[in-house]
Amino acid sequence: MVNLASNPNVWATLVGILALALAPLAFLLWFFYTRDKLNPEPRGLILRVFGLGLLAFMPIFVIRQFLPLPYGLMGLVVVPILSELAKFGVVKGGVYNHAEFDEPVDGMIFAAVAGLGFASLGVIGSMLYAYLHVLRLGPTEVSGSAWGAVMNMFALQGLLMAPGHALWSSLWGYGLGLAKFSRAAQANGLVAKGLLAAILAHAAFNGLAMELGWWVNRLGLVVLIILLWLVVMRCIRYALALSPYQKA
Repeated sequence: MVNLASNPNVWATLVGILALALAPLAFLLWFFYTRDKLNPEPRGLILRVFGLGLLAFMPIFVIRQFLPLPYGLMGLVVVPILSELAKFGVVKGGVYNHAEFDEPVDGMIFAAVAGLGFASLGVIGSMLYAYLHVLRLGPTEVSGSAWGAVMNMFALQGLLMAPGHALWSSLWGYGLGLAKFSRAAQANGLVAKGLLAAILAHAAFNGLAMELGWWVNRLGLVVLIILLWLVVMRCIRYALALSPYQKA
């Protein structure tokens, strides 16, 4: 067993893992923030929504760890529903009535940012845990195996789960943004449909992630994220076209 407290190399490695975990989150935060080129939101408000999303993760984590439910039921039903409702609550309660929520695309921007905040602790925590768990099993010679575990977790959490949370949230964010600026009677239905789509997409991801030993599951995760990315980018273009700041 490695003495973590007295090994400076381990602490330097932990800092490197933290930076690796934050890299895709920072890129995605920048990417979604810059999609609104017509009337960008204040950066302070974006960071606030990110922080609220981060806080929303904590009660879901506690429920996931301590609620005595079967693994499949938890991953396929409980976590997708509670996670999407928690992120939705961040945007609906935190910025929906804010003066800066002034065009349809803002629903998607704020939703994606809340999703990235929600994903951040999971990404960072899972990568650090993967490294420390392997490192505690033997001498420092296992560090290569520890890094292998980190990179496997980075592929799942950093490259797939992190964008996944932003994309799932964007589905209900799209409905929320359209509903706020729509006078149609079906406005509330847009939000409900967006939430349902987000929950189903989240559940599909979790279902595929439960069996990562199968190559078809790994391929399925990549295909799912790519398809969702294409859908969300199209929704962003449509929402931007409805902006009051759009030039005639």
